[in-house]
Amino acid sequence: MKLAYFTLSAALLLAGCSQNPPATSTPTAAAPAATPVAADSVAATGGATTPDATATAPAPAAVAIPKDAETMKVSFSFKPTDNPDDPKHPRTMARLLVQGSTPLDIELGKFTTRPDMVNAAKGKEANFPADMVMGFRSYDPMSGISHDLAVLHPDARHLRVVQRTVDETNPEAGKFETSREVPLPVNANVVAGAMPQPTGAKKGAPHRK
Repeated sequence: MKLAYFTLSAALLLAGCSQNPPATSTPTAAAPAATPVAADSVAATGGATTPDATATAPAPAAVAIPKDAETMKVSFSFKPTDNPDDPKHPRTMARLLVQGSTPLDIELGKFTTRPDMVNAAKGKEANFPADMVMGFRSYDPMSGISHDLAVLHPDARHLRVVQRTVDETNPEAGKFETSREVPLPVNANVVAGAMPQPTGAKKGAPHRK
């Protein structure tokens, strides 16, 4: 009886072993599969799985180009004019001429003598405004009085005319005061044009401060 039992147990054990695969054929744990990338995502990033920050940055807004400034030339005009008080000694009419899209012809007044142009060097010596575009001085030797005038360009929209009177007997020179403001087109660039030739230095000319 015992022999039959052991025989049956051995047969069952062999049958069970024949159903198990060999140890060498046991599959190992597979690595987790990579998450597939959607085709539209790949196309949107140009085939890269990580978007490029520089590629996705918004394009800068277009910079507005300012309108080109108009260059306007300014000059003086000096012409003799009648002097009712002394017909034998005519006075000089001074005018400011502006050349550009809107030409201007501005009367500056009548002067006893033809004015002398004041350049940068003479203007510095006589304390004319340092930022003047141009200027002149009319000196009356009979009275010893000079009438000074300078044209300034304080901003892109205006010309400023300033004047003063200088008495050679007074150690204190008069101060320049604004006599008029001349409107200009937007973004005007003012330059000095052709100027009347200076007549030479006189007593009390621009070297007098």
